[in-house]
Amino acid sequence: MTGKKSGFLGLFNQNYPGNNVVFLHCVIHQDALCKSALNMKPVLDAVVKLVNTIRSRGLTHRQFRDFLQSVQSEYSDVLYYTKVRWLSAGCVFERVWQLKDDIVSFFHEKQCSAECEMLEDTEWLSDFAFFTHLLCHINNLNVKMQGKNQFIDDIWAHLKAFKLKLNLFAGQLAKNDLCHFSRLNSIPSVNEEKLKNYKDGLKKLHFEFERRFQDFSAIQTELDIFTMPFNVNCEAVRSDLQLELIELQSNNHLKQSFLNMPKLEFYKSLSKVTFPNLISHAQKISAMFASSYICEQVFSTMNLRKNYFRIRLTDEHLASFLRISASHFEPQYKELLKIKS
Repeated sequence: MTGKKSGFLGLFNQNYPGNNVVFLHCVIHQDALCKSALNMKPVLDAVVKLVNTIRSRGLTHRQFRDFLQSVQSEYSDVLYYTKVRWLSAGCVFERVWQLKDDIVSFFHEKQCSAECEMLEDTEWLSDFAFFTHLLCHINNLNVKMQGKNQFIDDIWAHLKAFKLKLNLFAGQLAKNDLCHFSRLNSIPSVNEEKLKNYKDGLKKLHFEFERRFQDFSAIQTELDIFTMPFNVNCEAVRSDLQLELIELQSNNHLKQSFLNMPKLEFYKSLSKVTFPNLISHAQKISAMFASSYICEQVFSTMNLRKNYFRIRLTDEHLASFLRISASHFEPQYKELLKIKS
């Protein structure tokens, strides 16, 4: 849809050259695509094979769950990996890591130690520990970027913080500092070559984030004006905003209001006569969608509600239901009941 040449973006730019429309690709999709920079396939394939060995055989699966119950494990099962779920890999890795000792004991008890031999291989286990930690960090980022009532500058702040974390991780691994990858400490004698490979992998991931999120970097100044108007350099912004920003930054009362009010409420409170361009800029930034989260949430809600049992659900009712589900407004139930009564 937003292909630079043949998609909507390309066609729009061809027909309207010189426009100032900002096109942004969904950050959550791009975040998921960034993982392709990691050479994770050997570890992922082994983990998926192990999980499928346990769960795809009915008898083995029942025995494994009974075994976990008998040893009073915190978890009752391993998780399936699903490609279409962005957080799936991290969740699967985390669960297998937590249960790795129980899995080894279970297969040894069944005299099938070949099924879990990689969990006893130090070389493979160090890779597994590294990717488990890294996917945990990526999943945390992904969750932060989801949810309602997030402006584009909030999501961009999460992305910038994650890129800084990647640089920090790479620098610490170069110094053999594993404070943020504590599970690697549990692996005996992780050699320097491995740590160098992990550092290189983090640098590749950082480069991928830089490459895929260039469209956000291009509007950094525009976002800064919206996020922290009292801190931006007035000489570095557009000419139509310079005088208004000087007026704003010189007003201590407005500065205090900005600190004590939500951003959107603050811009609503500004005088339309004194700050027309600044208000227009805030409207433009606040209207930008950094991700397709809300759209996909609506589709998921529709799939859950429009099922075989809702035979009296009309198109009008469904449209009203989806509108309520996608908004943050609370219906006035008491007033509606009074009207109906």
